[in-house]
Amino acid sequence: MISQDDLYRIVGLAVVLIFVISIAVKAFSYQTKILEGMTNSSIDKDKVSSSVTSNNDKIADTLLVSKYRSEYEDTIINLEKGVSTALLSEVIHNADNISSDPTSKKSVTAIENINNLKTFRETLNQAMIILDKTA
Repeated sequence: MISQDDLYRIVGLAVVLIFVISIAVKAFSYQTKILEGMTNSSIDKDKVSSSVTSNNDKIADTLLVSKYRSEYEDTIINLEKGVSTALLSEVIHNADNISSDPTSKKSVTAIENINNLKTFRETLNQAMIILDKTA
């Protein structure tokens, strides 16, 4: 007859073995997904450039930049004004919290919001540059 300690040892080893096997199966299935994602695409290498150009033309056609340029510029300018105002507001309203403890959760969240507004403002400036370059 098996002693109680041996029984616990066998059951424990079985649980650990099942756990290790399940991790191994998940790792192999994850590896398979990575390998499948690296297969060749259906587009030939010599047709990629023309495909990209075609996709860009489709996007440009839907924007009708030549027709709506002034509206797009006004939209970007108004968004930039709004973001600039929000950025200033965030800095002013959070200055006391940030200056008292810049590492607190509330301060870090405020700083992240301020940085996101700054990044979006830079994106709007880039959008205007791109719009100006578009014929």
